[in-house]
Amino acid sequence: MPSQTPAVDQIDRTEIQALSEKYGQPICRRYEIETDPYMRTYRGRQDQNWRGEVVFAIRQMNGEILLHTKHRYETPIFRLPSGRIEQGETVERALLREIAEETGQIVQVKRFLGVLDCHFVNEDSVVPFVSYIFYVESMTPKLCPTDTEEVSGFKTVPAQDLDAVAQTLRNLREKRRCWGYWRSLAHDLVHSSLQGA
Repeated sequence: MPSQTPAVDQIDRTEIQALSEKYGQPICRRYEIETDPYMRTYRGRQDQNWRGEVVFAIRQMNGEILLHTKHRYETPIFRLPSGRIEQGETVERALLREIAEETGQIVQVKRFLGVLDCHFVNEDSVVPFVSYIFYVESMTPKLCPTDTEEVSGFKTVPAQDLDAVAQTLRNLREKRRCWGYWRSLAHDLVHSSLQGA
């Protein structure tokens, strides 16, 4: 067991309560994830400029959920969009900013689906990282991202197919193995939350 360095609790319970009152009670899950070398460089240390991320499932006007891929991926890996929450920024403000940057769409926030409280276990430390997950509906048909340096493509899938997306992420190998497992968790939560939606 690694020696646990004191970890800053990045979760603001008051903020979660306010979001719950506005958008519904989220599912809260906690995970301990053993890191590999790639994840140690990616999520293996506390970033003082971040206090977590937002993950957003955007229902498009065709009824399907938007996925995206990025230039830096070795092969196209499609997943739910996400983005950082800056220090001093509210979760809701980060959600709307990141949606505007990554899609250019006008949306309506429908549900606060979940909170993933992930603890990345390194050789001698545990680094917390929180993901806030939302279901939103697009009010505009076109995608006009302003962050074209990151995002390289989009596709949509029916909500019931998000479990297959999660499985694809879990099946990634080599340096993406641990990263893929971590990313699959949000897709599992969205899939289970949207059954029958």
